[in-house]
Amino acid sequence: MKVCFKSILSLVVIIGITLVVKGNLSHSVHAVGGHYYNGMTEPSAGKAYQKAKKVSNNDVIIKHYTKASSNQFKAVGRVSNKDGWKGRGKDSMGTGFMVDEHTFLTNAHVVENAKGQNTNPKYVTLDLNRDGKKIPYKFHATQIKKVPSYDIVLVHTKENMSKVAKVNPLKIASNSKINKLKFKDKLYSVGYPWQGDDNTKSYWNQLVYLQKSVNQAEIMTKDKFRSGASGSPMVNGNFEVVGLRTYGYNLRGNSTFTYAKQEVSGGESLYGYPQKYIKQNLK
Repeated sequence: MKVCFKSILSLVVIIGITLVVKGNLSHSVHAVGGHYYNGMTEPSAGKAYQKAKKVSNNDVIIKHYTKASSNQFKAVGRVSNKDGWKGRGKDSMGTGFMVDEHTFLTNAHVVENAKGQNTNPKYVTLDLNRDGKKIPYKFHATQIKKVPSYDIVLVHTKENMSKVAKVNPLKIASNSKINKLKFKDKLYSVGYPWQGDDNTKSYWNQLVYLQKSVNQAEIMTKDKFRSGASGSPMVNGNFEVVGLRTYGYNLRGNSTFTYAKQEVSGGESLYGYPQKYIKQNLK
């Protein structure tokens, strides 16, 4: 069954661009031009906002993180795209995480060029376990494969990341575990958000699960999501990935918009088709 929404929709994407879309948006369509998030349309957004108001601000946390080298978050790194939305030679960036020895995941928009197409892999690198000027490992992309209709890509690397960094990839949670997430469940992440005009340091987040988006393809959360955290993993208490943090209304932490004040955020779920596609396309 298809459900259509007719309205003018202001979509805030992670790189800070505001897109305005007018017309019929089908329940069965997940992406429009690669940057349509069902969680930022009604009724998904409004329902998430009402739930976010019931969650204490003390339950969402962001803090500088220096312990990744001693746990599974060592599999997370800063993605650099030197031919991204900022232009050739400039550092458009986001976050990524290993899912096998030669593959990391991130949001598609992190590794797109100014035309919205996949960047040539030669411009993409992953600084695994980076924290500021400390860059223990740098890996180079050889191929970028987009999950059709989702803001998710697999990026294959030249190097065997597990062998070089001596780290295990993060595991993807089963469909059953993702499907069983319930309101107020806590999730966790490490990423590279803008904090104090810097996006090179790793930050740990505790976020709170709110709901699935209406089209069931996204996980909506209350989360201090900031620009640069795009592509960072949402994990459960067992370090199993349930989705990728992708969008929010408070990208710089200073928005006065109603939804931003409640830190309404969300990202791509790894339930169903995306998980199947990823497993079929590992290196």
